[in-house]
Amino acid sequence: MKLGEMLKEAGLIDSFQLNSALSYQRNSGGRLGSALITLKYISEETLLDFLAEQLKLMRVDVGQRRIAEEVFACLPEQKARQHNVIPVARKQSGGTVYLLVAMSDPTNPELIDELEAITGCRVRPALETEKGIRDAIDRYYPALSNDDEQSLAQALDDILQSDDATPKQGREEKGSAADRLQRLIDLLLRKGILSREEVEKLR
Repeated sequence: MKLGEMLKEAGLIDSFQLNSALSYQRNSGGRLGSALITLKYISEETLLDFLAEQLKLMRVDVGQRRIAEEVFACLPEQKARQHNVIPVARKQSGGTVYLLVAMSDPTNPELIDELEAITGCRVRPALETEKGIRDAIDRYYPALSNDDEQSLAQALDDILQSDDATPKQGREEKGSAADRLQRLIDLLLRKGILSREEVEKLR
């Protein structure tokens, strides 16, 4: 059942409000939930509580969490801002890595598939307000970007210097050069310049 019908069946909106929100969505784009909130037919908190109960999802307050860099960095900033999502936790169980991602609309299977393709993890949605996610993106990613600019420049400089090494030095530093190249690839992945699929094609 689609979100609008679920909300109507639960008595949270009526037919007029649903049709009005659908018309607004067709004209303005975006998600139905956002249209309902913009038109003040439902509050964001009520909508998220409803989704959490219906879909058996947890709610998170990203403002009260400390997200590790290796967690949020697995999703490029460009994609985080495009979809207004942010990874908040990661764990491995068996041979599968699970990524908990805060989002305001967990009803989009195409988005889940895209996030899994980008991160290489099994994505588990968690609910958070749109503003809460935007604030978290602004808080975490700029710091990462500043560090990345310095690391990227250093990695490129190291690789260029390795090209000038003597044959003997080249053999001795083969392993370290490979490490520097891997660091560069990791940075390009985090910046969204390369996708994991593109990296696999290069190998």
